[in-house]
Amino acid sequence: AVGTVDEKKVEPIKAQEPLMLTVGTATTVGVTSEAYSDTVSVNLKIPVCTLPEQKVAISRKVEGRWRLIGYGIVQK
Repeated sequence: AVGTVDEKKVEPIKAQEPLMLTVGTATTVGVTSEAYSDTVSVNLKIPVCTLPEQKVAISRKVEGRWRLIGYGIVQK
């Protein structure tokens, strides 16, 4: 994860896991409803507007702080 003192391996995203998503300048928190090897569905607490194929930064709580773990692409 980005920002940690020592490098940690990023575990795959699981169902019912809280994530923070940054879409453009909008940031929101959500909980994953489904998680597969290459697709994740997230129920957002605050909805955001986006276009298909837009990139989204994905962060996870690591040691009590939100850490960037990767990015995703919005699908219909």
